[in-house]
Amino acid sequence: MKVHVTQHAEVRMQQRAVTVDMLERLLEFGHTRFNGRGTAIVSFPKKSVKKLKAKLKHQDYVSLEKHLNLYAVVSLDDELLTVGYRTRHMRLH
Repeated sequence: MKVHVTQHAEVRMQQRAVTVDMLERLLEFGHTRFNGRGTAIVSFPKKSVKKLKAKLKHQDYVSLEKHLNLYAVVSLDDELLTVGYRTRHMRLH
């Protein structure tokens, strides 16, 4: 998934120490759920983590492992709106 990073998302990435590589892995291997509000949330549920672990080299996976609670909010026209780290279960309406 190719996205345009908004200025707000750029600031959030910097504040939350999210690298471009981490974002690319999330967008490539993460699961996208539409929330019915004109945006989608991309995250790493267990199924995506298994795929990620199988595709990456062990060392690459270990370096990314502590960031598996990362999520991104993407608009339907492929703009990255924000990124963050889940601290609890995400419920979608």
